[in-house]
Amino acid sequence: MGVKNKERINILRNMMIKQGLDLIIVYTADEHGSEYIDEHYKLREYLSGFTGSAGTLVVTKEEAVLWTDGRYYIQAEEELLGSGIVLYKDGLPGVAGVMDYVRSFVKRRRGAGIGADFKLISVKEKHELDKMKEFGGRLFDVDLSATVWKDRPEETRKPLYYLPDEMSGCPVSEKLGMIRKKLKESNKDAIFLTDLSDIMWTFNVRGSDIRYSPVAVSYGYIDMDSAYLFADEDCCGSDLRDELQKHGVLIKEYDETDDHLRWLKGRKIVCDYTSLNAHMAEMLSGNELTDERSYIYIRKHIKNKTECELAKDCHIEDGLALTKFIYRIKKLVREGSEEGRGINEYEAAVMLDGMRLSIKGNRGLSFETISAYGSNGAIVHYSPDKRNSAMLKDEGFLLVDSGGQYEGATTDVTRTIALGKITGEMKLDYTAVLKGMLDLSDAVFLEGTRGENLDILARRPIWERYKDYRHGTGHGVGAMLNVHEGPQAFRYRILKDYPQPPLEAGMITSDEPGIYLEGKYGIRIENLLLCTERKSNEWGRFLGFDTLTLVPYETDAIVPEMLTARQKQLINEYHRTIYYLYSPRMEREEREWLSAVTAGI
Repeated sequence: MGVKNKERINILRNMMIKQGLDLIIVYTADEHGSEYIDEHYKLREYLSGFTGSAGTLVVTKEEAVLWTDGRYYIQAEEELLGSGIVLYKDGLPGVAGVMDYVRSFVKRRRGAGIGADFKLISVKEKHELDKMKEFGGRLFDVDLSATVWKDRPEETRKPLYYLPDEMSGCPVSEKLGMIRKKLKESNKDAIFLTDLSDIMWTFNVRGSDIRYSPVAVSYGYIDMDSAYLFADEDCCGSDLRDELQKHGVLIKEYDETDDHLRWLKGRKIVCDYTSLNAHMAEMLSGNELTDERSYIYIRKHIKNKTECELAKDCHIEDGLALTKFIYRIKKLVREGSEEGRGINEYEAAVMLDGMRLSIKGNRGLSFETISAYGSNGAIVHYSPDKRNSAMLKDEGFLLVDSGGQYEGATTDVTRTIALGKITGEMKLDYTAVLKGMLDLSDAVFLEGTRGENLDILARRPIWERYKDYRHGTGHGVGAMLNVHEGPQAFRYRILKDYPQPPLEAGMITSDEPGIYLEGKYGIRIENLLLCTERKSNEWGRFLGFDTLTLVPYETDAIVPEMLTARQKQLINEYHRTIYYLYSPRMEREEREWLSAVTAGI
């Protein structure tokens, strides 16, 4: 692929020369700031060959540089081979950031022309680029894809459907009332919604325009008197129109959004600049815009009673499928080794995907299944390749990170599976990761606590081994929405640009510490936690977590002497619950296996 990517970069450079540009920035983005993007928007991947979900490519006439974060360092190094593109490991000490690089370039070349597609950059990114004008930089809005990507895929547009109250737990009219109440309290006239999950939640609709996320490409606008959903009208049936009209919502064509925004003048409008693109901001320039995180108005991160109950039910079904998969994959690997047959990482992922997709109420996967054997497990977001996957053996670890979208809920779970013989070092690391995961899930804390306050609970057993993992400990999870959903998270770094709210009852957050040793193995154990109220007294309101995920741990990989009495209690109680729920729904051999792996420590 490297040679082909070199050719594509050269085509881009020829375009730069014709348009008088000295530097091009290619972001990984769609017009809504989505994490997962449609194939139509994957220009950075097309040009560079790097397939990770996060990265920024900068091309000058002499150099091409790609930035990505710690999840993708190893993957990026492999995929960029032969492309001539230099990898910058974002976040490491001494590594210049994208804007630092651009600033340095513009200072050296006064009057440099900088190109970017304004529909694919946020307002904050545009503000940073505007600063280059101080050094003589000239900024240009360029539709890069139209120029260099001749066989660009068409945009995906599929039918939208209404989510009934028994799944949403809250009618649209009630949500609009809450939003308008908050707007009034904030002395604002309207809110313009750009994040697709915010729009889906607000109007109780879902779609399938973006793989792994049940969302539809759309915009939303709400003021004190009206509410509009801008979507592809051909994808909105009469039933959906009638249902939304009952709640005072009108559907307009997606392409009419620009005209509607231009018509607005002199209004105080709330926008979330993390997902508002620079083009749309220009359309709203005749108004007073306020940059506020959308969660202040769109309370999707606080799950209601219906959403919490659906999450619990779906995790039982999802967990049963993964538990049966673990049994089957171990049996296949053991028997395959004895008989000279085998199964590889990719085939294991396909097997699990099939089991999950067959669950009643399943609406697809929540992300691409990670099935990583041996040293591939050290690549945090490894994706098994159909043509070149590692064969599973009856030794070492298989790391499987997977999840599903269900009617009313979203799942995300990781298990590191011991396929056979493992080393003492592997056991020590596995136990350290498990200890951290358990300690965080067992936390009791006062209202007002944030994720940054609790992250140390998960990292401490790993830090005590003088190791770490280059990703957050946990992220918010949607209710039949995005598998990665803010604003809450568990992380030890305090990010000024992304302030977190306190943890609240109803939040669903992942708990997923890990250890990754390049060239050797990777370990991650992940459960989803539901924040719940524990007790209120004269000291305040205390919160804690209920574990939603129900899949056994690898008792063969645990060093019991490393566990505290409380940690042993948590494991044993968890395993008893799993056996109670799953054993009646298993065949005899599966049940015997489950009894053994859930036996007390």
